[in-house]
Amino acid sequence: MTPATHTELMNIAIQAAEYINSLRGESETFQIDGETLSAVISYEAKTGEDRGDYWTAPSWWIDQETVNVEGVYNEDGNNDTEAVQWLTKQLN
Repeated sequence: MTPATHTELMNIAIQAAEYINSLRGESETFQIDGETLSAVISYEAKTGEDRGDYWTAPSWWIDQETVNVEGVYNEDGNNDTEAVQWLTKQLN
């Protein structure tokens, strides 16, 4: 992996983490585009819920979450498996 690719993947990881945080537990598949790479990422979250009672309000929390990088594609449309593994490790 070249230093330029590593830097671009770091930027993609940061953008993906910010987007995942904004989802607030909603599962979604999304794409992050860099200068030369595009990453397709699947986020899944399972939530727990407490309906509350007379004294407490309802609440929910993220019980389990997983991030799966489905592919990191270069300008030619080829999947970079090394980049997929690296990005998956960063996001989990």
